[in-house]
Amino acid sequence: MTALTIRADDLIMAFEDQSPEMQHFFDRETGELLTVFSEDMGVEEAELLEAAPDRYLRIEPVPSRTGFDIMSDFVDILPEGRIQRELDQALGRNRPFRRFKDVLRNYPEVEDGWYRFHEQAYMKIIKEWLDDHGVEATLVPLQA
Repeated sequence: MTALTIRADDLIMAFEDQSPEMQHFFDRETGELLTVFSEDMGVEEAELLEAAPDRYLRIEPVPSRTGFDIMSDFVDILPEGRIQRELDQALGRNRPFRRFKDVLRNYPEVEDGWYRFHEQAYMKIIKEWLDDHGVEATLVPLQA
């Protein structure tokens, strides 16, 4: 099988999606993502998944703790100062994901760095997942 070239952004979204209503499947042959509503899976999608069970890999979302750890790792690499303190405080409060993003909006230059850091962290997770499933692929970052 030839190595696939895959855009990372759709896969990142699937790995982050904590919604119980959605299921994401990775097509080992094309590198495309098949997204279906759990309760409203169409006949076509069901037949497709049933006809080739080895072709489609169900994507389990990463635990929210992993997302939290990625945010925390980002805060740790920032220089000491106001931005680092505000982001660290956001992580220690209720709804840390929302608060973290709210703080970032006040600092566009740091927000850009966050999105690059976030993408690289998830690309590493996805690459390991693909390797674990024997899928040879090159991930193309959104930032490329």
